[in-house]
Amino acid sequence: MKFDQHEVTPPTPNPVIQPVAFQADAAAQRPEAEPPESLPPLDSAGSQNSSVEILTPPPEDALSLEEVVTSVRLHFPLIRQAVAARGIAAGEALSALGAFDHKLDGFTESQPLDFYQNYRHSIGVKRNTMWGGQTIAGYRIGRGSFEPWYLERETNKGGEFKAGVIAPLIRDRWIDANRAELWQAQLEQRRVEPEIMAQIIMFVRDGSVTYWDWVAAGENYRIADGLLDLALERNRGLQEQVRLEEKASIDLVDNRRIIVSREAKLIDARRKLEQAAVKLSLFYRSNVGEPVLADAAVLPAEFPLPERFADNPLDLQPESEDMSLALGQRPELTELQVVREQLSVALRQARNETLPDVDGGVLVGQDVGEPTSSKRDKSEFELEAMIMVTVPLERRKALGKIRSLQAKMAQVSAKNQFTSDKIVADVRLARAALIAAWQRVDKANESYNLAIRMREAEQVRFELGQSDLFNLNIREQQAAEAAADRVLALFEYYVAQADYAAALGYDGPDL
Repeated sequence: MKFDQHEVTPPTPNPVIQPVAFQADAAAQRPEAEPPESLPPLDSAGSQNSSVEILTPPPEDALSLEEVVTSVRLHFPLIRQAVAARGIAAGEALSALGAFDHKLDGFTESQPLDFYQNYRHSIGVKRNTMWGGQTIAGYRIGRGSFEPWYLERETNKGGEFKAGVIAPLIRDRWIDANRAELWQAQLEQRRVEPEIMAQIIMFVRDGSVTYWDWVAAGENYRIADGLLDLALERNRGLQEQVRLEEKASIDLVDNRRIIVSREAKLIDARRKLEQAAVKLSLFYRSNVGEPVLADAAVLPAEFPLPERFADNPLDLQPESEDMSLALGQRPELTELQVVREQLSVALRQARNETLPDVDGGVLVGQDVGEPTSSKRDKSEFELEAMIMVTVPLERRKALGKIRSLQAKMAQVSAKNQFTSDKIVADVRLARAALIAAWQRVDKANESYNLAIRMREAEQVRFELGQSDLFNLNIREQQAAEAAADRVLALFEYYVAQADYAAALGYDGPDL
C-alpha cells in the first residue's frame, strides 16, 4: 500500500491512503521480508489477532453517522429512561385527577335492643368539583322509635331522597389544593418534554463524537498499515541490492528495525480501533437494543471531507441569528419557564390559604311513601341553606409558604438568566471552534500533500543513490505524521460540528 500524491487545491476525497482490501494478519496479505542470516525471521504483523479486518466496503454498506444517530434516538437506554418520565408524569396527572372522582358513601346502623328500637340505612354519592365546591346526592331510610332529640333520623316509609351543593365564596373559589395539585401535575407533563429533548441532544452529540472517533481510529489504522507496507516493499528491493553489493547489509538490518517498529505501531493502532468499536457499541444498537460491535469492514472507505470544505470561507449564518435560534430552540429555557409556571400555581394556592374560608350550601330533601305515624308526616319538601365560616388568624403556615415560593421563583429567575448567558456562550464557543477546526483542516490537508511530495522526492533520490535509508525513513514518518494530523484535524472538525449543532439545540446530525 502506498501513499498517493494529491493536489493541494482542490482536495480530493480520502487523500490519506488509497482504499484497498487488507488484513491485520500480514502473513496472509504481505510478502514476508527475509532478514539477513544473523537475524531471526520476522513475525507476521498482527498475528496475535487476525480478526481485525478492514475492507473497502461499497458505499451503501459502510456504517453512516445517520444510522448511529437513529440508533441512539430509538434504542439508547438512557434516552429510554428519560422518555419513561412521560409515563411517570402522566400517572401523577391521573392521580391528581382522582381528587375529583365520585365517592360512594353509605352506612347502616341498627338498635334492636333498647327502649328506643330503630334501624337506619343510608347510601349516597358526592364529588368535589372543578370550581371548588362539592355536590351531594343520596337516599336514606329510618324506621322504628327514635329518641325525641333524634326525631330527624326518622323518615316516611319510602325513605328520603336528598341532594345538595356546597360552594366556596372567598377561599378556594378560584383555586384550591385539589386544583393546584392537578394543574402542577399537568405542567409536569409539559416540563418533561424539554428534559427529554435535552437528553436526546446530549446523547446524539456524544454518539456522533464516538462515531467519528471510530472512523478516525480506522483511518489511523490504514496509515500505520500503509507505512508498514512501504517498509516491506522496500525490503525486497534492498535484498536484491545487497545481493548485488549495491547496498551495505547494514541497510537491510536498519530496514528490519523500521519494519519491527512499524509493526508495533500497527498493533497499537489496531488496539485503538477495537476500543473505539467497543465505545461505539454503547450508542450503535440492534433493533432489540443490544450493543452492536461494528466490524472494521463497515468503516467508511475514507474520512470524508466537510461538505463545504472546498467553498472558502466556511458558510455560517450571522452570529446574532445563531444566538436567537439557540435561545428559542434550546430546551433548557423552556423547562425553566414551565418550572416557573408550577411555582406560580403553588404561590396562588399559598395566597388562597390566607383568605377566610366562607362556604355557602343548599340542601334539598323529599320523603316518599306513607308517614310512619299521623303525628310525624315528613312529606313536605325540605330546603336548607347554610353559611360556614372559618377565619385563619396568624396564617403563619400560608405566609411561610408564600415567602418560600417567592424565594424559589427568584432562584428560577436567576437560573434563567444564567442559562441564557450560557447558551449564548455555548454558541460563541462552538462557532469559534468550528471555524478554527475548518481552517485547520485546510492547513493540515495542504501539509499532508506537501509531505507526500517530499516523501516521493526522497524516494526517487534514494533509488538514484543520492539519499540514504535514514533520510527516507524520516520523510516517510513525516508523511505519516501529516496524514495522522490531517485525520485529527478532520476529527476535531466533526466534533466541533456536533458541538455546534448541540449548542443550537438540534437533535440530529444535520444542521
